[in-house]
Amino acid sequence: MPPSTGLANAIMTGLVTGSIVALGAIGLALVYNIAEVPNFAHGELLMLGAYMALFVNKPTTVPVFELFTEAATRELTGVGMAILFVLAAGSVLAAVYLLGGLPALKGSWWPGDPSPALALGVHAVAAAALGVVVTLGFPSIWAGLLLSALMLAWIAPFLEKVIFQKFRAKDASLATMLIVTLGLSFVLRFGTQAFYGGQVRTYVVPQVGTVFGYDVGLSAAKFFDFYVTGSGLSLHVIDTGPEPDQAMFTAAYSWLALVALVVLTVGVAAALYRWRSGGAEGYGTSHTVGPKLAAAVGGVVTFVALLFALSGGGSVPDSSAFSTRIRLSLMRASVFFIAIAMMALLHFLLQETKLGKAMRASSDNIDLAKITGINTDRVMMATWIIAGAFAAVGGVMLGVLFSQLTVNMGFFLLLPMFAGVILGGLQSVYGAILGSYIVGLSMDVGIYAIPNIGSTYRIPIAFAILFVVLLVKPEGITGGS
Repeated sequence: MPPSTGLANAIMTGLVTGSIVALGAIGLALVYNIAEVPNFAHGELLMLGAYMALFVNKPTTVPVFELFTEAATRELTGVGMAILFVLAAGSVLAAVYLLGGLPALKGSWWPGDPSPALALGVHAVAAAALGVVVTLGFPSIWAGLLLSALMLAWIAPFLEKVIFQKFRAKDASLATMLIVTLGLSFVLRFGTQAFYGGQVRTYVVPQVGTVFGYDVGLSAAKFFDFYVTGSGLSLHVIDTGPEPDQAMFTAAYSWLALVALVVLTVGVAAALYRWRSGGAEGYGTSHTVGPKLAAAVGGVVTFVALLFALSGGGSVPDSSAFSTRIRLSLMRASVFFIAIAMMALLHFLLQETKLGKAMRASSDNIDLAKITGINTDRVMMATWIIAGAFAAVGGVMLGVLFSQLTVNMGFFLLLPMFAGVILGGLQSVYGAILGSYIVGLSMDVGIYAIPNIGSTYRIPIAFAILFVVLLVKPEGITGGS
């Protein structure tokens, strides 16, 4: 009899949920710390991002734009393709323009003093290249994801320029900004509903993809069955895509191999931590690859490498002392890895680029940042661009994860996002990431651990964890550092 899902499956599901929450919470934390906007409309930015992807992935469901599709084949006409190109390329140029107007298009935001003609040419070529990628990628969900990120990268800073900047210039209080964002959330939500209608929409996600010449099920679940026996651990992987289910491979690990796996992984992580902690001048907590990050990355890489190196062939055991199953599809796994990749890019930007250092300085003390010559207006616009792009990716991934799009999808994610930001520490983007994963894990592990409780209690469980942590540490887990 095959094993059933348990705690391990709940943890894996929680990591995927936490990735979605983190993509939204990152933008929420950045905007609050730098632009001083408690953005209750941030959930609607995720919702807008999810709906923007429909222009590429399912254009027949987009009002007005559906007129530029072929009725028989549901393919875009030449005019439709041209509109997609203009939307993508125009979004790139609009985002750059919002960084500082025409001078920004001429390279004022570049390091050094570039030639205006060169900067204009580079911006135009980059915009055209991304426009071509989106157009040629039709109707892929990944091309829709790219268009969505480009669109939100100018919509979010545009909202800052026409709304929040005006209130900030009048020294509006935090309570006033909160009310403004609430009003904006209703405008965006019901404006989207008026345009798209209230019916539930879905993406067209391929069931099968080709990887290195092999057909791989993307949406179908993979079962990872673990068996603990007297001789060690066995892993049996099953693909549910084919009919009937197809066994992919079986790996066996002796207890000695597992001990070696743990010892070597911990040893490499500890060695990397000690190496990055001392000796090398200039390395510290603010460096791109600090001790903790080096230890974590090195440990994971070592663990995965040894997992393959130490595995031996085997078969499904007839009996076991313990067994469990993890259910995971490649699409769900992609949510986690895309989120991790974007967080890594953000970490590099914050620690190693001039813009990132300006963002950190503005977050610490915006008045002092102005005095030192930092263009805080440009920093704020860049912050909104990043927040918009992250929200778009989070919205599309949310639509892929739950296989449906509704105008309320962002609102339902808003509370977990705020919980993640508050739990991690209001003044820390890294705290928001950590808090988001704790929220995601508590939501999914909670409904597994508490008997006879439905999924409707996922968010209350997360807030119960939030209250407990804040009672012990009111400033959040990271202390706002």
